[in-house]
Amino acid sequence: MQTFSLKEVNIHITPKGNFSEMKEINATRYFTKDGWSLTEAKEERVPDHDPCISFRSDSVDKFYKSKDIRVQEGSAISKKVVRAVNECVEEKVLNYVEYRGVRFAYAGDPSKIPTVVDFLRSLAKPYTQSRVFSLERITAILDPEVTLHIFHHVMSLLRSDEPGLKLEERLSPYLTVIDDPLNQELVGFSVFDDEGVRTVKKELIGDGYVLEYLGTLTKGKPGNARGVIPRPDYFNLIVKGGDWELEELREETKEGIIVSGVERSELMRKSIRIFPRRVTLLGKGDIIVREIAIPLQELVTIDALSKEVRSAFIDEEHGGIAPYIRMMVRPIIY
Repeated sequence: MQTFSLKEVNIHITPKGNFSEMKEINATRYFTKDGWSLTEAKEERVPDHDPCISFRSDSVDKFYKSKDIRVQEGSAISKKVVRAVNECVEEKVLNYVEYRGVRFAYAGDPSKIPTVVDFLRSLAKPYTQSRVFSLERITAILDPEVTLHIFHHVMSLLRSDEPGLKLEERLSPYLTVIDDPLNQELVGFSVFDDEGVRTVKKELIGDGYVLEYLGTLTKGKPGNARGVIPRPDYFNLIVKGGDWELEELREETKEGIIVSGVERSELMRKSIRIFPRRVTLLGKGDIIVREIAIPLQELVTIDALSKEVRSAFIDEEHGGIAPYIRMMVRPIIY
């Protein structure tokens, strides 16, 4: 038998004032031959694993100062999260900031929220778009946010319970992709997973080859269980940077587009769809593009990664750091 609990205190920060709310989940579960069950059942022996350890972030002591933060524009949510599996307890603070549809998230001191709002304001500046009537398969430079959304969907194909890529399958030889739960600045930071297994950094793709799957106590190598009924999932996605200067990458790419920011993304069959915030046709200016289609086979066309890397928003559960990358994509105009 195993107990699981998740308690959140959320402080909402808005231009009209701040308010708080609380959420709580409690569950008792049983490990059976078919995996975890929330109803009492005949239990199996839990496989051997690295036991969890407790952790308390220093930012927890600063959390309640977030109720005094004021913003004139944008909004934010600062969360104190207390998660427990049996006797192990993890306490941390996660912050989510939005300005005119542009989002960012980080773990740690909530006092940085006004600075993040200023950063997002710089990304949300209006710009003029022109219409083009035909764009075929084209070279694209993708910013770190777009890169993270692409590999967020690739990670969904590396789950041990339902893998969509084969071990040793080769993508671009320039790619190294890591799950790093122990990066304390990213919202996926966790010292143990939701089965109580101590987390470690895992290299899932190395030099372009699929090396490992995300696993749980039920399937694969444990340490990536997430949820009340645990399923394999990553915590923080790290795409290792390359050796290109960003300006060099732009100058070298004579014809193509630059894709910046993501409104949303999805995986449709074997194609990743990016709904971009901004698309720039090199030498021409910003253009209207409804979505960017990236068939999975195009991942082998990644031929350049920038030295510069940065964090960007994926969703509330996952953090990430990535470079700019260059690859072939298929813009959809209409």
